[in-house]
Amino acid sequence: MELKRAERRRLEKLVGKKPVYYQYTLEQIEEIRQQAIQDKKEEIQKEMNAYVQKKWDSMAAELGGKNEEERMLKVLTLLMSVPARILCEKFHWKPVKDAGDHRSKLLQFSEAVVDEVNRICADENADIRNYREETWKKYGVKYVTTEDGELGKEDGDGEIDTAG
Repeated sequence: MELKRAERRRLEKLVGKKPVYYQYTLEQIEEIRQQAIQDKKEEIQKEMNAYVQKKWDSMAAELGGKNEEERMLKVLTLLMSVPARILCEKFHWKPVKDAGDHRSKLLQFSEAVVDEVNRICADENADIRNYREETWKKYGVKYVTTEDGELGKEDGDGEIDTAG
């Protein structure tokens, strides 16, 4: 079967079609490049904001709670973790390998801290300021907050030392 003239021309156009070329000036190319850079910056900014918000929400959920007591207990667990970590990292205490090993000094220390905190929290008449002052008088260590809200340690001459 032979193709008719119109069909043959249409087929020749399709087969012999040249690619389309666009001609841009350097200014147009630079403008397109700058727009692509700006679009990518905005995309990255959105991704970063979403990541930061996700992290923030996760931290808020970790330290959040149904009521003030629950939030305080979560913060307290964080604060009670600090001494154990410092004892291992700065003073080379050995980490607890087995929770049943009651010879571990770190485990004994942690249990003593938990017992003491629970004892203080259970006593509704306990005054934390008195406990702090008593610790200062007996053991020479007093923790205070500075004017700018940082935690510091008051040394023997009344000076406040802050880590930082």
